Amino acid sequence: MAGGHWPLDGPTRGQSQLWPMEVKLAVLADFASVTREGKLNVLGIFQEVNPPSLPTVLPICYVVVAYEAGPAEVGSDKNITLALQDADGAVSMQLEQNITVPAAPRQGQRSLIHQINALLQLPFEQSGDYQFVILINGEEKGQIPFRVNDPMEATNATST
Repeated sequence: MAGGHWPLDGPTRGQSQLWPMEVKLAVLADFASVTREGKLNVLGIFQEVNPPSLPTVLPICYVVVAYEAGPAEVGSDKNITLALQDADGAVSMQLEQNITVPAAPRQGQRSLIHQINALLQLPFEQSGDYQFVILINGEEKGQIPFRVNDPMEATNATST
């Protein structure tokens, strides 16, 4: 194919039907929702957790992922997996969801799928680098990296 490196450059008009489902947005946030009109609202995107002590529990966070799929995938079933990994690759939590790719609002467009997972009481035993790995039908399609920092020492400690 002249002039490009398909599929690395992304689909052109005639290729969009062949382009597989992909991750368009992946973040951790303090809150997320989808309106009746299909608008994705995301508040408080973060990449670091600053705990008062360790081990710690993150009271609530939202894992937000937006996927895009071509017209040829409409009606197909996809297995979505979100796996929480530490820096050594150990998986401490895994979420799975099966979805059916919906039709796009207009013929010929790619479908947009919003996935919002509210996680409650997410535990962390130690500081370090973590990531949510995003898999579609067992194939890694993206990551959401973040860091749990060491607790900060008390700044107003009293001495005796």
